[in-house]
Amino acid sequence: MHEGPDLSTTPQIPPQRVPEHDTEPTQPESVQPEPSAVAVVLPGRSRRRTRALVAVGGALAVLVAGFVVLKPGADPDGAAVAAPSAGAASPAPAAPYDQAVAVLDAQAAALTRGDENAWLAAVDAKLRGKYRSVFRNLRGLGVSHAGYEPGVAQPVKGDATAVSVRTDLVYCFSADMCPQSPSTEWEKAPRISQKLTLKPVGGKYVITGIAAAPQPDHHQPTPWESGDLVFAQGKRVTLAADKAQAKYLTTVLPVAEKAAGVADRYAALNGTPQQRYRIFLAGEKQWKAWYGGENDQWAIGLAVPLNKRGIDVIIRMSEMDDALTLATTVQHELGHVVTLTGAYQMDAVEDTWLSEGIAEYIGWRPKTAAQSLRRYSVRWQLDRAAPKSMVPSRPGPKAPARAGDAFYGLSHLAVDCMAHKYGETKLFTFVRLVLTEDNDLDQASHDAYGAPFATLDKACLPWVSKQVS
Repeated sequence: MHEGPDLSTTPQIPPQRVPEHDTEPTQPESVQPEPSAVAVVLPGRSRRRTRALVAVGGALAVLVAGFVVLKPGADPDGAAVAAPSAGAASPAPAAPYDQAVAVLDAQAAALTRGDENAWLAAVDAKLRGKYRSVFRNLRGLGVSHAGYEPGVAQPVKGDATAVSVRTDLVYCFSADMCPQSPSTEWEKAPRISQKLTLKPVGGKYVITGIAAAPQPDHHQPTPWESGDLVFAQGKRVTLAADKAQAKYLTTVLPVAEKAAGVADRYAALNGTPQQRYRIFLAGEKQWKAWYGGENDQWAIGLAVPLNKRGIDVIIRMSEMDDALTLATTVQHELGHVVTLTGAYQMDAVEDTWLSEGIAEYIGWRPKTAAQSLRRYSVRWQLDRAAPKSMVPSRPGPKAPARAGDAFYGLSHLAVDCMAHKYGETKLFTFVRLVLTEDNDLDQASHDAYGAPFATLDKACLPWVSKQVS
């Protein structure tokens, strides 16, 4: 997430957000990172956080659940060997539930192959506007796999032919988001949950009703199920926006493409290459609704993990009021994408300094931490209390807003020190071991740097202070 730090160089962004910078860097504002998300604080503005891989206070502790299970083909061992006799009775008609499931399977296949007419053929006329929007949104985002996972059928009062079923629509934007044999819940494909009603219309089953499931998926509402989106496609980035934010697409696309180029370089170092980056431009209404909504007033950007291999980015456009904020926020959030992809579980709270520090490191490139707008808040923090470790303490709920900005800046400086002393290749080995493989700091330090973390910490602590003296 990205928060707006006091005089930060990164734009305001959501969980794992990029800090926003003040026009007068001499008096940066501070923002306190959100406790349950990876947040980036923008200098003198809001902060962004990565709601994705951090489970603080139970936030984002819910893993992506469920994966589409396709019906297996006929079992050759169970096939009849002899042809039926001429007098054999014709097979009984399929039960309503089986007919309904067959319609859903066919509709999902139509989405995957891009057949809008076949997709809409499974829907009653009154719902076609909504389903047309979903189809075009998912196709615009590059959906690669889709399928329904239906639950137990429920009777519909007054209509014995109708079927009511709670079902999950499973979707992916790349093959690695839909593994064939997921070993954990976190690896399974993302989904949304719905309650659908199907009944015969004109001789075949169609969807005649759609309602929220009793227990919606924690990602809902997703941007693509919440109305028409407008798209801009670059070589590496897909931008999607609500119609009211469409005016920003041409401005943001070149910025996002440049940020993607930077992120790709670090993805190669981290072993997390991305097929494409998906970035949603949100107005205030969408900011408070998409993916469950973001209520942190300081957040300006979010990196939202859909599962182990998929992370979406949301940018709060009302806070992107200058070029530097926009550039650093987008680049910061893409930094979260390439450093948190593949994590075997949600990020631990104790590693927030590293997840935010490396996102700041990527977000501000080619500038260093000492050149970022957060340096003013860092100096303010160091003047208040001399740190005992290069790993900064997360500010508490009652800490001054500027403390959040300082947390981001100090985390950035700690990462800068590791890069300065050992080089980027070893730095990203350390980052991968901690954030992706969940090694503790000391084991990761031994494996990446050949020294205990205490040795590194002792060497970097004075270095960090010197950068902002």
